[in-house]
Amino acid sequence: MIILEDYNVSLNTMALTEKHHPDYNTIIYDRKGIYYSKKTVKKILEEACLQRFCTYDGRIKSMRKRTRYFKKTPLLICPDEDIYAFPTMSPAKHGCGWFFANLVRTFKMKKGQLIVTFVNGLQLPVDCSLKVFKQQLERTATCMNYYRNDKMSM
Repeated sequence: MIILEDYNVSLNTMALTEKHHPDYNTIIYDRKGIYYSKKTVKKILEEACLQRFCTYDGRIKSMRKRTRYFKKTPLLICPDEDIYAFPTMSPAKHGCGWFFANLVRTFKMKKGQLIVTFVNGLQLPVDCSLKVFKQQLERTATCMNYYRNDKMSM
């Protein structure tokens, strides 16, 4: 088990999930491996935004204004790097997982459990319905398109 003091969200980040554990709060699924952090998922996401000269709250507020997605709002961490994430439930709830849209290959129900497969072949069981996961992935694509269209019209 590798517990990281700091983790920088990047194009290799596939998912961040919360866990109650005495040694860590977040499991980080990365193309290079699985890591653990004492920081919360929200803290890792906030730091990812700040590294890119924006804030988590500012990004969420902007997307809510443009898309009217007031709940489970996708997060555009860095649109120029194509780093977008979406929550599987309310981010205020413990256990909320965040998935990075570009690295999700497939998702399907298997024996009553949602299984997400990433581009590197890793399969992760997720506590989320197929309908919600699909909706969140679609919302994230909409957010990506809003950003790209706005950028092209400048």
